Amino acid sequence: MITEMKLWCNLIFVLGIVFSLMAITARADSDLWDDDDNKDVVRISRGIKEQASGGKKSACKYEKEEWSECDPKTNTRSRKMSLKTKSASSTCEPVKVVQKKCKKACRYVKGSFSSCVNSQMTRIDNIKPNSDPTCEPTRKIEKKCKSDPNATKSAKKGNKKNNKQ
Repeated sequence: MITEMKLWCNLIFVLGIVFSLMAITARADSDLWDDDDNKDVVRISRGIKEQASGGKKSACKYEKEEWSECDPKTNTRSRKMSLKTKSASSTCEPVKVVQKKCKKACRYVKGSFSSCVNSQMTRIDNIKPNSDPTCEPTRKIEKKCKSDPNATKSAKKGNKKNNKQ
């Protein structure tokens, strides 16, 4: 009888602990997932166009001209942009000039690779006009040839046949 009473006491004690733990976790979950209407939602805009215009869509539409040749003194090239429509907002500039850095001072016209000689192929590139005068007039590019997978398979098959005999 006393052991049975101890069992009931232990069971009630364990159930009390279990229920109190459940109550604590339920309260923590409700705090964790509580959606408050007074909280501010911050939106972060992504993309270059939105960032450049300050996050606003621009009503100004421009017609773009080709990029100019690279100016070796400033290492920049420029592009003129003219406003497309006259009905656009009065805040639009009628003409814009955009400048950016040149990619590379030495620009080459790529030649074609030669056939493979001693597992190497060669290409000669010539300098483009209006490139930096300090650049080499030609450059030589060498590459290892890729092995022909069909040739190696047939060679292996031939070796297997020779080994069987």
